[in-house]
Amino acid sequence: GIAEQDMVSMAGGLARHWLLPIVNSFASFLASRANEQIYNNATERTRIVYVCHYAGLIPAGPGKSHQSLRDVALFANLPDFTIIQPANGAETSQALDYCVDEAPGSSMLRLVIGPSPRQIDSPASHRLTRGQGWVVREGSGVLLFSYGPVMLHEALVASEILDTLGVSVAVVNHPWLNAFDVEWLTTLIRPYSGVFVLEDHGVTGALGDHLLSALVKHRLLDDRYFEVFGVDGLPACGTPAEALAVHHLDGASLARRVMASLELRST
Repeated sequence: GIAEQDMVSMAGGLARHWLLPIVNSFASFLASRANEQIYNNATERTRIVYVCHYAGLIPAGPGKSHQSLRDVALFANLPDFTIIQPANGAETSQALDYCVDEAPGSSMLRLVIGPSPRQIDSPASHRLTRGQGWVVREGSGVLLFSYGPVMLHEALVASEILDTLGVSVAVVNHPWLNAFDVEWLTTLIRPYSGVFVLEDHGVTGALGDHLLSALVKHRLLDDRYFEVFGVDGLPACGTPAEALAVHHLDGASLARRVMASLELRST
């Protein structure tokens, strides 16, 4: 965690000689410390894969310096970048293949270190397709988008709790944090009255902002309500359960927040 700038600068030189460097470090250091060098590489229109580990709120034990909650915002404002956060090992393998073989420009592959309390399995026939996600849990009322194994678990817990209260919430894994297949998105949201997004990031600059922009740009939002849940303020330190609870991002808290939002809109 002390030489990211050198690593990224060297990668830029290799990329200028038609090689494809894959660089990796902790997300909190790679995204921020080497941001100037990453930008300089982007201006050269070279292709580089940046693998950002330890992304998101968890693990919260190492403290604020290691919790990466602004990395997506930093990368997303660079030109021609694709940002992917996979949900499981199979999706990670496909995401790396995409970054190497298909991505039109540079890529950010965002990874978490902590295992999910449950296995988030992709559908048997699933193939990672740019801009498309997949439904992890069916529902008929509102959509809850998320990504990565940590927050998808909490989204599923919230959906299961709400189901017992008569509220049907579909959970969607959308690993593409800044890319959307408009045709797929149009078909997906058509039956739903509202859209929620659960971020493993600060509340701005990640999937929620990019999804809202896509919905507005393509006139898909209509009269649907839209709300983003994420880390507001500085991240809490502690065990995973403690940090999630402090930010009201654990499954039980999310269920209460979704219910409160629905009740507010029904009055």
